[in-house]
Amino acid sequence: MSYKIILVDDHHIVRQGLRFLLDTVPDYDILADFSSGALLLDYLENHETPEIVLLDLVMPEMNGIEITEIVKKKYPNIKILVLTSFYDEEHVISALDKGADGYEIKDVEPEALIQTIRSVLKGEKSIHPKVQSIITESSQKPHRENKLSKRELEVLAEMVKGKTNKEIADTLFVSEKTIKTHVSHILNKLKVSDRTQAAVYAMEHQLIN
Repeated sequence: MSYKIILVDDHHIVRQGLRFLLDTVPDYDILADFSSGALLLDYLENHETPEIVLLDLVMPEMNGIEITEIVKKKYPNIKILVLTSFYDEEHVISALDKGADGYEIKDVEPEALIQTIRSVLKGEKSIHPKVQSIITESSQKPHRENKLSKRELEVLAEMVKGKTNKEIADTLFVSEKTIKTHVSHILNKLKVSDRTQAAVYAMEHQLIN
């Protein structure tokens, strides 16, 4: 059988290079290539679905993380292999949280990319070693080891605004004592010693919108 592949990257030369490479693999069949996620979504509405999409993350209009989320909700059987130049914590964790099946970096050797695609098609989670170390570091961060509850995140958002416990209590319609308890839990979970450090941590790690 041949595996149907779609390429999504806003750089024409990247798509061309990928086509050239993957056309050399007998059981890989490129269905289409697109310069944007919107074009991919339009295509999927009216055509046969591929087994796998190779997806860039940073593109105009809609980024690869948003596209991953939409595709995974509507077409859970389609595998998504992120192929990008970006491998900072924000991009990596967001893409994997939204359901990406693999994360590869654009300077990958051609043979390694062909193998990565094969691994993802088999149902394996294929992650570039540089990316794997970022995942490991990230998983050890306080807010990932000790997830904040929805209410704690609401309190933290008010703390970032510089509000006192009384002001937060008034905003969230609870007692000041309840807020004190939440603040204490937040400081413990984030392993910080005061409200200012908690606010800085929240902004650095984008814990609040």
